[in-house]
Amino acid sequence: MPDQPGGEWWQQPSGRPGRAGQPPSNAPRASGSAQSGESEQALPWRKKYRTSIILAAIGLVLFLITVWLYPSTTTQLPVPTAATLAVEASQPVQIIQYEVKQVSSDIAEMEISVQLPVNAALPAAGTTTAELIVSPPIGVSFTSCPASTCTSEADGVSSQKVLLAFKPLTNANGTTGIALADFFVRASSFGDTYNDVNASVVAPIVIYGGSGTPTLLAQYNIPNANKYDWSTFPVEAANATFATWNEPVTGGQLQARVADGIDYANQSKDNYHTFLAGVILGAAIGAAIAALQGALDASKT
Repeated sequence: MPDQPGGEWWQQPSGRPGRAGQPPSNAPRASGSAQSGESEQALPWRKKYRTSIILAAIGLVLFLITVWLYPSTTTQLPVPTAATLAVEASQPVQIIQYEVKQVSSDIAEMEISVQLPVNAALPAAGTTTAELIVSPPIGVSFTSCPASTCTSEADGVSSQKVLLAFKPLTNANGTTGIALADFFVRASSFGDTYNDVNASVVAPIVIYGGSGTPTLLAQYNIPNANKYDWSTFPVEAANATFATWNEPVTGGQLQARVADGIDYANQSKDNYHTFLAGVILGAAIGAAIAALQGALDASKT
């Protein structure tokens, strides 16, 4: 190659890249690996933690499903407390009927009726041959209790006395005499407690002074009462709105008796939901742990 003045042989005017006239590639230039590292560090945090965010969202959804599936009802209910009924009659009584109605969230009604035997002679109009004394359990008070009929004991028990006037009542069995009395108390779930699986009621204490052996009929308004198994104290009748129990008042006194019911169909459903909720909760915890581990690994890069 002929020598050229004022420069080396490899210097050429064109200087286009990729041509023989270019100098050897020993000039400094940016490192490719350094550029790659800078681009990784410049990734938005959402891309960097994308997997962890997705796993955390999955875990949250699974947890909410667990909360929705897990039964909200409790299997154990408090035992309801019993009221006391005392009936004094100068002629035989056949039936003492006791019905509880929850008229509002904190007011309950005790509707009590006393019936004479069918075709028994009725007292003369305007006369009373029986009296009824009602005592709610300790801690429960009447909404109103006139001083002339109300008494309070030192132990906190209050009582209200009413005189019963019988009226004729005719049904398929004949004519009988019946007297009605209503009492309102401040209480919620008075005399009964229930949920989708369990139910519990308590018949009142009955003290009877008179001839004959009356029968107590206790009725409670419980939704789907006929779906519970009341084997501990079998019901006389049950339907979709109430259940009724009966028991003779032998010897003039009847102690309170508790009846417990179980809805086995709902119990089986709740057991399945509990099992399924446990499985899904395990998956939710696994997703949360994986999200945390992924976040820790991403923070180190």
